[in-house]
This record gives sequence, C-alpha cells and structure tokens, in this order.
Amino acid sequence: MSKIFFAIIFVILLIAAGNFYVYEKGYLVDWFGPKNEQTSVEKLLSFEVKDTMLSADYVQRFQGQFENLKSKLQQNPDDFNSWVTLGILKKTVNDYEGARDVWIYAGQIRPKSSSPFANLGDLYANFLNEPAKAEENIKKAIENDPNDINFYFSLADIYRYKIPGKEALYEQTLLEALNKFIDDVNIISSLASYYRLTNQTEKAIQFYEKLVKLNPDNETARQDLEELKQQK
Repeated sequence: MSKIFFAIIFVILLIAAGNFYVYEKGYLVDWFGPKNEQTSVEKLLSFEVKDTMLSADYVQRFQGQFENLKSKLQQNPDDFNSWVTLGILKKTVNDYEGARDVWIYAGQIRPKSSSPFANLGDLYANFLNEPAKAEENIKKAIENDPNDINFYFSLADIYRYKIPGKEALYEQTLLEALNKFIDDVNIISSLASYYRLTNQTEKAIQFYEKLVKLNPDNETARQDLEELKQQK
C-alpha cells in the first residue's frame, strides 16, 4: 500500500479518536461545527443571582465564591468537584436552569459518579417540576452508587408525591431497599407510617412491631402500635 493511503487511514483514526475524546469528556461541541471546547465551557461559567430576596452582602459573598470556582475551572475544565459545587451555588441563588446545565455537564465528564445525577434528581423533582426526569436521574444515581440509601428514599418520594399513577411504587421501592439494607430503622419506620396513613392496618402493625423491636425506646412508635391494635 502507498504511504498516502496509510496517511489517510491515520488521519481518519485520529479524527475518530478525537471525537471519542470529546464524547467521553462531555464537551457539548462538534469539532467540525462553529463552536469549540472553550466556548462550551465558558457558556457554563456565567453567574446570575435570581433570588431577589438576598441581601447585598450575600450576593457579594456568592459572587466571590463564583469567581473562585470560575478561575479553577478555566484552569482545569476537568475539575469535577468544582463543577458540582458550581451547580450547588447556582441552585442556591435560584438559577435552577443554570444548575441543571452544569450538573448535566458534570454527569457527562463523570458518567459513573452518582453526585450530579442525584442533584439533578432533586432539582427536577422539587424545583423544575419535571418528575419524569427526576426519576430517570435518581435511578442513574442508584445505578452508579447502589449503597447510598438516601437515593432510594428520594426515588420513593418522587413516586409518592410527584408522579400521579405511580404512588404504589413508593412501597415497592422501599421494600426493595429493605432487602438490601436489612433491618434499617428508617426504611421500616417509613413503611410503617405509610401503611398506617393508607389504612393498611395489618401491614402497619407488622412494621411497627419490627420498629419497636429494633428501637425499644421509640415511645411514639409504641403509641402508634397500640392505637393500631385497638382499631382491629
């Protein structure tokens, strides 16, 4: 084969590798388009205080924190922790769309991390009113870190309070979590309360008995259990 042929193959492979790098790093750009990596990052490095109730002192303080994060990220756009922190800062000043974009980016440069997806789940559920996206992101957080019990509670609450028609998945999610986190007092307490509030008396008694056995000093649980037994 000719040297020209090998040169062409090399260029094709180089371009393919470059495109893979862009995807893996999460840069929202196309090398052959009008944008580039820097403009994509710079677009995220803006700061707008949307909370009109903040005092001037707090605005100045948050602005200073932003400038510090911006400097770090301009020097190292792959600084994952700073991206996550920037999202938190944007959320703090009510820039929810800005926080969303930053955490999406953080999830792209670290797709195996749970943090950006957990933050997105909370943001979509409680601030942007997009429960389907909240469910999707919390599930991704669980996939990445199945040992964080808080994610299961978040997913269960999304089903119970945010997605009409999926309320029954609250129970299912917590029962699945209980199979993983055996005898976890918080899960058992949540299920006991859920069964009591939904008038599932037998199940409520069963779980309150488990709760009292695990935590004998819980007087509130004891009182709830006695009341349930009197209803039978």
